[in-house]
Amino acid sequence: MELGSGTGLFTPLLAAAFPTVISLDLSERMLRQAAGRSPRRVRADASRLPFPDASVAAVAAIDMLLFPTETARVLAPEGVLLWINQLGEDGPLYLPADDVAAALPGSWQATEAAAGWGSWAILRRT
Repeated sequence: MELGSGTGLFTPLLAAAFPTVISLDLSERMLRQAAGRSPRRVRADASRLPFPDASVAAVAAIDMLLFPTETARVLAPEGVLLWINQLGEDGPLYLPADDVAAALPGSWQATEAAAGWGSWAILRRT
């Protein structure tokens, strides 16, 4: 699931790595613009995700607000959170991986790296 997918700019990149990508955004207009990039689009509020508990293998949050409780709820036990900040520390929604892990309910392990201006982290339950 691509959380806060907007116009789907990154959906094709995610689709190259995952067999199914669901683009989720609050804005109907953004999702309409994503039609050519994402065949599976869901309009929903990230604070109340319309998915069952433990049903999502991966959540990708690219320059997105963190909704820790809902993210943890929908992630499968072996699921991963991809936390990506295109501008790294200079981005308006930047959080270090340790802060993201601390915000998620339960115990999480984070692997974080930087690439160019950006930063990314993969978080898994421990």
